[in-house]
Amino acid sequence: MRRNRRVKKHSRFKSGATGMAALIVSSFIMLMIYWTLDSQCTSILRDIGTAENKLKALDAEYGRENARWNAMKTRERLDEKITRFGLAMQSPHPDQVVRMTAAGEPAPGQMSVARARARAKTGNMALASPRTRRQARR
Repeated sequence: MRRNRRVKKHSRFKSGATGMAALIVSSFIMLMIYWTLDSQCTSILRDIGTAENKLKALDAEYGRENARWNAMKTRERLDEKITRFGLAMQSPHPDQVVRMTAAGEPAPGQMSVARARARAKTGNMALASPRTRRQARR
C-alpha cells in the first residue's frame, strides 16, 4: 500500500521557525509570571517577618512592664511609698472592703446589701452616687 507523504498545507504551525518562536515567547511569558509571583511572595514574607519581630519585642516589653507593675503593687512597696510621701493612710480592715459587681451592686457574700447601703448614706462610699449624696444632704 502506498502512503501519502505530502506536506500538509492546512496545519496550524509549521514545524519550522513559527513553532519554535511560539515556544520561546510562551516560555518567556511563563518565566516573567513566575518571577513576578516570586517577588511578591518574597516581599510578603519579609513583611511577615518584620511583623513577627515587632510582636516578639512587644511581648517582651509587655512581660517586663507587667513584672514591674506587679512588683510595685506589693504590700511592702505600697507601704514604702505611703511613708515616703508622708500620707497618713492605712489599709482597710476586711469588713470595710466591699467588692462590687458590674451593675454597681455589692457582690453577694461580701456584705449585706442593706448594710452597704446604710454605710453609703453615712459616708463617702463607692455605692453612693453623686445624685444620692445630694439627695441625702437635703
